[in-house]
Amino acid sequence: MARLALVAAAAALLVSTSAAAAVLVVRSSGPSAGAYPPGKALPDTHMLKLKANDTIVLLDSRGTRSLQGPGSFSASASAAPVKTATTAGTSVRRVRLGAVRGTNTRSVWQADLDRSGNVCVANPADLGLYRANSGSEAHVTLTDAASGAKSEIHFAAGQSIAAWPAALPATSGARITVSGLSTPATLTLKVLSPVPSGLEGMAQSLIRADCQAQLDVLIDTFSARSEG
Repeated sequence: MARLALVAAAAALLVSTSAAAAVLVVRSSGPSAGAYPPGKALPDTHMLKLKANDTIVLLDSRGTRSLQGPGSFSASASAAPVKTATTAGTSVRRVRLGAVRGTNTRSVWQADLDRSGNVCVANPADLGLYRANSGSEAHVTLTDAASGAKSEIHFAAGQSIAAWPAALPATSGARITVSGLSTPATLTLKVLSPVPSGLEGMAQSLIRADCQAQLDVLIDTFSARSEG
């Protein structure tokens, strides 16, 4: 009986600890950045004691918020609520998370053609392309560094979004060079498996795979005013 009680107590502690670690650091800079690296999970009860020039961005199921030092801040202070939607069978908070076709609405699952780095892919069919400067038309060439296969993408004036070309399979590890814009770039695809669920799971997956451009979109999409 005593052993059963001990096992039950340990299980309850595990559940309590997992539930408490519900806040994720997604961006940090300043003197305290080393103590709060991106990807660090914080208990709801944690108090952040920040110094001058510290900026910490936290994310939970309600959204993200930015804390600026100096000062003490609760990890559980509320963030602005966000709407939910279902995409690819997963319930997530959505303002630009799912595939967006035929519009200039920014999505997390779009490769930023202006920024070299990793590109996380949840569903290859949903992968898109994004360019920041849509003021004039552009002819962009995507080249698979391994096979030499090329695909030409035409952006009309005012168009910032395009579909990923079917001629270039979105496979993990593929390196795609981008030419035709103001600055050449190289994209390295990272197919996520399993597909992350929820806002926190998505952020953690982007951090682990070092998909910084997409993490920035996620943070900016769900930014909320901080509260101490």
